[in-house]
Amino acid sequence: GHYAPLSSLWGWTDTQTKSEWALVGLRDGATFVDITNPTQPRAVAYLPLTEGARPSSWREMKTYKDHAFIVSDGAGPHGIQIFDLTRLRTMKPQPNGRPWKVEADFIYRDVNSVHDMVINEESGFAYPVGSSGGGNTCGGGLHMLDIHDPKNPKVAGCFADTETGRQRTGYIHDALCVMYKGPDKRYKGHEVCIGSNETMLSLQDVTDKKAPKVISRAAYPKVGYTHQGW
Repeated sequence: GHYAPLSSLWGWTDTQTKSEWALVGLRDGATFVDITNPTQPRAVAYLPLTEGARPSSWREMKTYKDHAFIVSDGAGPHGIQIFDLTRLRTMKPQPNGRPWKVEADFIYRDVNSVHDMVINEESGFAYPVGSSGGGNTCGGGLHMLDIHDPKNPKVAGCFADTETGRQRTGYIHDALCVMYKGPDKRYKGHEVCIGSNETMLSLQDVTDKKAPKVISRAAYPKVGYTHQGW
């Protein structure tokens, strides 16, 4: 049948219906697939890329409060598509089995191309990273967004560790942001991000969005490209 190269995916479980969904990235958009019955996945909805953006091999998505946040890299003016996943509750595939075409609920346009979408669901903050091609790129570092109201993201700050990255801009290829629950009492309850910054790892304290700071860096021998971590 129909062949389309895929680019990343994420999962969402509907808290109300307990249905399970795969959010699947394509070169030209994203498809929402009902996988509640894993042997009979059903593509229910298709969200095309932002109008005016280009198809791209890179698409990433994460979820928060029943909303999907979708970005694309090398895509021109794509921004962050925000889609209310609760809309899927009442949808079934078309009679011919094809997904319905849907539109984003909101598009955040203060970034254009974004390499990865990082969300800390515990803090309610999103961190698009690896931004380029216009908008507020934050040097490709952390573009901090308050997403407590998911359809109305608010910029909270920017941070880039300029000791890292191939161009020394602090470019982050991928990151994980969490609430610290480890043994170091100094950081108990702090929000920290672990950035894979091309040339090394960069550990950053982002608790105060107006004054984030680097906690430490870690390099390693024969580094090729510090790409991602978890």
